[in-house]
Amino acid sequence: MNDATVFTYPVRQLAAAWREHAQRSGITDPETELLARQAVEGSPRAGYRPAFYVPGTGELIVIVACEPHRTQSEAINWLSWMLEQLHNNGSVTLYPKYREASA
Repeated sequence: MNDATVFTYPVRQLAAAWREHAQRSGITDPETELLARQAVEGSPRAGYRPAFYVPGTGELIVIVACEPHRTQSEAINWLSWMLEQLHNNGSVTLYPKYREASA
């Protein structure tokens, strides 16, 4: 993942970022991984940003919110929750493993 192509999106564009990078033909790539990335490289105290990685394309998408999350798990849980909300309102289509993770 160190050689991933990185894209950064503001939180208001999360649905568009997911559709652009994680979905192919309207279905989420099942290999997509939910992650957290350090807000400041090499400085975990600065917090973490939610992110997702699509191995099939080598793309790492980082979502920039107002304040970074304190821990990696908080960032990943927030992203999982947001994706579930976007799925529920029809903005994105999730693969079943993401729906199970956020339940």
